[in-house]
Amino acid sequence: MKSFTESEEAIVTEPTSPSESPAPTPGAGWYPDMNMPGSHRYYDGANWTSHVRPSAAVTAVGEPPRGAKSRNVLGIVALIVSVVGFVFACVPGALVVGWVLLPIGFVLGIVAICLKNKPKWQGLAAIIVSMVGTIVGVVVFLSLAAGAVSDAIDDSATDKVGSSDAVGDRADDEEQPADGEPVTPDAKALVLGETAFGIDIDSGMGWYAIELTNPNDDYIFSFAGIDVEAYDADDVLIDTDSTYGTILSGRTYIVGKFFDIGSAKIDRIEVRGPTADAATHSPAAETGSFEMGKLRTGSEYDEYMTVKGTLTSNFSEDQDGVRIDVIARKGGKIVGVDYTYTDRVPSGGKAAWDIGFWKVPLDSEVEAYPHL
Repeated sequence: MKSFTESEEAIVTEPTSPSESPAPTPGAGWYPDMNMPGSHRYYDGANWTSHVRPSAAVTAVGEPPRGAKSRNVLGIVALIVSVVGFVFACVPGALVVGWVLLPIGFVLGIVAICLKNKPKWQGLAAIIVSMVGTIVGVVVFLSLAAGAVSDAIDDSATDKVGSSDAVGDRADDEEQPADGEPVTPDAKALVLGETAFGIDIDSGMGWYAIELTNPNDDYIFSFAGIDVEAYDADDVLIDTDSTYGTILSGRTYIVGKFFDIGSAKIDRIEVRGPTADAATHSPAAETGSFEMGKLRTGSEYDEYMTVKGTLTSNFSEDQDGVRIDVIARKGGKIVGVDYTYTDRVPSGGKAAWDIGFWKVPLDSEVEAYPHL
């Protein structure tokens, strides 16, 4: 019989079954199982164990049984990168970051699933998340692009309000008004009058008031968009507020708030609105109007003024959600603004409204202007 030092293979081929021990006794390790061709059985140095593995899984004689697959660190990194990229792809102002991270997560995911003896699910998940994130990023980008094109078109037809001169060309000379009469070039642009702005000390928000006059008796500006821009002393645009409504014939005031001023200081405001081309022919006798009743002021706490009033409608139909813009003056200067809404003003009837002012002198004079 060959000795152990001469050939390990001879030692493990002599036993006729796993229960028989060859002599001399071999060391602990994996040996070919004669009863199961293509398999190795583990010998612990004294007895054959029940551990059996395919021969291809045995890398070296004496290797102990292996545990679970090791962690796929690259797959985890790929998944994290893809998820972060997905989040940024959903944020309009951070699309570029998403587009950088998503391809990296995709490539890392492919590499991760190709690693041997490593879990595959993290890499597969990273690939799926990166693909979905790319689709979402494209959708967000297209939405932003469409909005930018729309804004560019709108800007080409509008400019600063401040004179009665038309500042844009008619988009459609054949446009017909609601009453069927052709649009004529008689309409004049809105005229910008008094403007005022300030900062609310308690909230830190900015406020503004602008005077607009529609000089046309038989034209209105239906669903007109008014943009008020706040600039600092360095001519940097720091915030914009937009309102939409119908501007009837005559003089009115529009007020609003700047919510994103932060620590900046307003140096000036600019107003952008519709040109004369946007006017709709509407005879004054048929349009309708509002009449503001006498205003009553009072106070409940220090520096808290209450304002109450009534609004009469001369329209042929009920008007829902009428906006009331209110300004407070002290010594002729506008010192505060706010606005409220009525639920409904009956046709030919009246509706009551009220509002409260914080931090304005209690002896301020108050004005109110209704808007559709």
